[in-house]
Amino acid sequence: MIKKGKEAPCFKINSREIVDLTRKLVRKETVNPPGKEYLTKDIVLKSLERLGAGITICGNRKRPNILGTIGEGKPSIAIISHMDVVPPGDGWKNHPFKPVVKRGRIYGRGAVDDKGPYAAGWAAVKAALEYGLPRKGTIILGAVSDEERGSEEGVKLLIKEGFHPDFCLIPDGGKINQAVIGEKGMLWIKLESRGKQAHGSSPSQGINAIAKLSKFILHLRDSDFGKNYHPRFTKTTLNWGEVKGGVAPNIVPGCCEATLDIRYPLGLTRGVVLRRIREELREFKRGDSQADIRIKEILLGTKPHLIRENSKMVKAFLKAARDVRLRLILKTIGGNSLAKELYFAGIPSLSHSPEEGESSAHRANESVKIDNLVKCARLWATFLWELTG
Repeated sequence: MIKKGKEAPCFKINSREIVDLTRKLVRKETVNPPGKEYLTKDIVLKSLERLGAGITICGNRKRPNILGTIGEGKPSIAIISHMDVVPPGDGWKNHPFKPVVKRGRIYGRGAVDDKGPYAAGWAAVKAALEYGLPRKGTIILGAVSDEERGSEEGVKLLIKEGFHPDFCLIPDGGKINQAVIGEKGMLWIKLESRGKQAHGSSPSQGINAIAKLSKFILHLRDSDFGKNYHPRFTKTTLNWGEVKGGVAPNIVPGCCEATLDIRYPLGLTRGVVLRRIREELREFKRGDSQADIRIKEILLGTKPHLIRENSKMVKAFLKAARDVRLRLILKTIGGNSLAKELYFAGIPSLSHSPEEGESSAHRANESVKIDNLVKCARLWATFLWELTG
C-alpha cells in the first residue's frame, strides 16, 4: 500500500560496502558466452547470508540462479540483477577484470551492467531490514545467469520453476533520472545473398554477393516500417551487426550473410516488420535482376511491452523518488532487459539504473558513479518501504 501523509525514513546507505561488493563481483570473469556465473556464487551467497535471507539456488551448476528471501506472504517484491557480462573487447585503459576506483567512479566490465547495481540492491535491502522491513510481505534479492544471451539459463528457467513475485525491480536499463516502463520488440534476422564467384582481377565477370547485400541493407535502413505506434515509443531502428562473406581478397564473393538487429515499438508486430522486409526485397530485386537475397533465418524475437503508468508499482516508485527528492521521468527503451520476460510471465516489472549521460555498458572502460549507486540504494529502499512498510 502506498503511504499517504507519512514521511519516508532516511535510509542509511554505506557507500564503502557497495564499492567493496562491486569490486569483488567485477573481479570474476563471467563473460557470456560461456557465462561461468558460478564464479560469483560464493560472493552472492555470503552477501545474502549477511541479510539473514533464506536461500534458493536453481539451474545448471555452472550457471546458478540465486534468490535470497526475507519475510513471507504478500506483497512480494523482487530486485533481480544478472551476473553475466559481455566480452570486454579492446580499448581498455586498465584491465577490465581488475576494478579501479578513481574520481568517484568504479571502472571494470560489469561495473554498471549489472554487478554494481546488484551491490546497490543489496545495500537497499540491508537498509530496509535495519529499519524493520518488511512489516508485511516478502522481499527477494536475486542474482541470475544468462541475461546477455537470452536468459534461457536464467530468469526463463526461474519462471518455469514457479518464480512469480507480485512486483519486480530490474536494476538494469534506464538511467538515474529515468525509470523504464516499456521496451521495444526485437528481431534478429539473418539475410543471405548469393552471387557468382570470379577472379578478383575481373570483377565484372562475377556477381559480388557482399556488394549486393550491402546495397540492400543501406536501402532497408531508410525504410518506413510504420508510424502507427504507441506515443511512448520511438520509431523502428535497424542495426547491421554481423556480416560473413568472401574467402579471399582476390576472389569475387559468391555468398554473403548478414544479421540484422531490428527494434520495433508497441503498435507494430513481428509480422508487420517481416512483411515490410519482404516487400523491400521484392522492390530491390525488381531494380536489380542480379540480386539474389532472401531471409535465411530468424534467430531471435521478442514482443514490445509497456506497463500501465497508473499501476500500483509505478505509482509507488514515483512516490519513492519524490520521497528522496529525485526527479524521475518514465521512459521506454529499445533495449531488452529481464523486465520483458517477467512482464510476459504476468509479473509487473520496471527497470532503473545508476547510469547517467551516455551509457558505458558494453563499451571499453565501463564505469559507474559511486554516488549514483548510493542514490539508487536509497531510492530502492524507499520503494520497498512504500510497498512493505
